[in-house]
Amino acid sequence: MSQTVENLVSQGFELAIFGMGTVFVFLTLLILATHGMSRLVQKYEPETPKTAVKTATHKVDRHLIEVIAAAIAQHRNEGD
Repeated sequence: MSQTVENLVSQGFELAIFGMGTVFVFLTLLILATHGMSRLVQKYEPETPKTAVKTATHKVDRHLIEVIAAAIAQHRNEGD
């Protein structure tokens, strides 16, 4: 009877080690594939001009500030 229990326990350990090893290998391959794709994208993606991004962001920020200021003024005038 104890030999059967020992056999089941050893089979359980073998199965656990095999399962964890399989997951470890899969996750390692997934990480390597992700890094490889990231390098490919960085290599072949065209550079974006930074001045155009800054100019567009500056215009949006100024407009956003004006909209927020108008909303605050309207809210304050409704209380009167």
